[in-house]
Amino acid sequence: MTRLDHVDDYPEIPVSLASTATALKTGAWRSVRPVLTERTAPCSQGCPAGVAIPAYLHLITAGRLEEAFSLFRQRNPFPAITGRVCPHACQEVCNLAVTTDDGPVSIRSIERWLGDATAHLPHPIPDEGTGKRVAVVGSGPGGLSAAYYLRRTGHEVTVFERRNDLGGMLRHAIPGYRLPAAVVDSELARLRAMGIDFRTGVALGEDVSLDELAADHAAVFVATGAGVERSLGIPGEHLVHPGLAFLEAVAAGATATPGRRCAVIGGGNTAMDVARVLRRLGAEVTVIYRRTAEEMPAIAEEYERAIADGVRFAWLSVSRSIGQGADGLVVEVEQMKLGEPDSSGRPRPEPTGRVRPQVFDGVFAAIGETADSTPFPDRLLDAEGWLASGPDGATEDAAVHAGGDLVTGPATVVAAIAAGRRAARAIDRMLGFADRWPEDQTDATVPPDEVNPIRRVRRPAAVDPESAFRIALSEETVTLAAAAVLEEIERCLSCGHCNECGTCFAFCPDGAIAWDHGPVIDLDFCKGCGICVTECPGRTMVLVNERDLVNA
Repeated sequence: MTRLDHVDDYPEIPVSLASTATALKTGAWRSVRPVLTERTAPCSQGCPAGVAIPAYLHLITAGRLEEAFSLFRQRNPFPAITGRVCPHACQEVCNLAVTTDDGPVSIRSIERWLGDATAHLPHPIPDEGTGKRVAVVGSGPGGLSAAYYLRRTGHEVTVFERRNDLGGMLRHAIPGYRLPAAVVDSELARLRAMGIDFRTGVALGEDVSLDELAADHAAVFVATGAGVERSLGIPGEHLVHPGLAFLEAVAAGATATPGRRCAVIGGGNTAMDVARVLRRLGAEVTVIYRRTAEEMPAIAEEYERAIADGVRFAWLSVSRSIGQGADGLVVEVEQMKLGEPDSSGRPRPEPTGRVRPQVFDGVFAAIGETADSTPFPDRLLDAEGWLASGPDGATEDAAVHAGGDLVTGPATVVAAIAAGRRAARAIDRMLGFADRWPEDQTDATVPPDEVNPIRRVRRPAAVDPESAFRIALSEETVTLAAAAVLEEIERCLSCGHCNECGTCFAFCPDGAIAWDHGPVIDLDFCKGCGICVTECPGRTMVLVNERDLVNA
């Protein structure tokens, strides 16, 4: 190693005090440069509605609440609803959880807070009408979503509902402890204030035909759901209570149960709702399901809450018959075993021949639902009897679109909301109003191996607190406090969206980053070292080859 001790013997040298900053512009060394981009976060990609999650979280922290709500409803008008009942697929792919042992950001809880905090804000009323009339059939989440976006464009929108109460599955199928009726009523009031007309007690196929609606309107969107309960197909089925009908009765105020001992046949979300409602009304509940917990289609969170409520589960069990006995209903239950995978990819339940009787006071069936296709002409149905439509809801009839559970079968509220939005956009495109919609972004998604969580805020993920009021069907959780929401947002890496954290500014070795509501790169001095890109938590900064920029 060369020694430099001899420099101590150098004579004193006069040094210029003039700044060298203008003389040594190190930006000339650069072959790559950092560029601030807008990319798609995996949570946004995982959201069926495609909500720009990091962007609206940033607006909340900046105190720009109205802008946050405005951005959110570009993809979903009902955060107070989905913030309570969405299965939060967004959180399953959160880069924070994927790359660390930390739990995902509690996006649904923040969404719920946003919905409650902005419940007083009106929806926008279009300045200029289109002169077009559009009919929406069904007032569930898909129909309400389509009605919102179509009215936002400027159409005259009328929603037709066969029941006397509005809300569809939001009111009649989701128990009040998950989604209070008051939240649904609040959203309906805002839609009415937009000028949307609602007509109840009008059944498609009975009071009005699809052809009549199409003749009187420029377009029709149908979202009548999937409310026909599947048959068990076993002897004694007439002794069984339909699950959806029970939930609707409870929503209307009924609180009676058939007795203390109740069974629920099924393993989906409806089965969990029926079981938990029965439990809250004082019954002892056993869920009879033909597979195991690993194959059960119910939302995992609802299954876990059912366990916490004291619901019991009889796995690998199939009901073969139901009869009236001296002590109650006798259900003959056969023990099953798992075999090879079936068309669903899950192990097929196979009979063992071992049958045992079980006695209950009441039995409820919740094995799935299908759609009522009778109001629709055969030309609109597929080979299996479902209403046939494309990805945007278009049917064989140019004036008719459809979406939600009517098309997909029972799915989630947020999936229905997304379907309503897609159909509304397609209808606007058909009617010549595509220019009133913002362009959808198609930016690349930020993968887990690009983010930098090293300086993340480390605290447990926030959860909606349990309610102190344990009335049978009252809401079981409460909305987070504003301070807790801000603390939870601090945990977010803000993948693909600059949240002005200042990390790049702090770590730039050359002071080449200025700040004006975000980083401003001084290319005269940026050497392209890439430290800002490496340190950016959500990889909003990327390195771009100078040659590519020159040739662009």
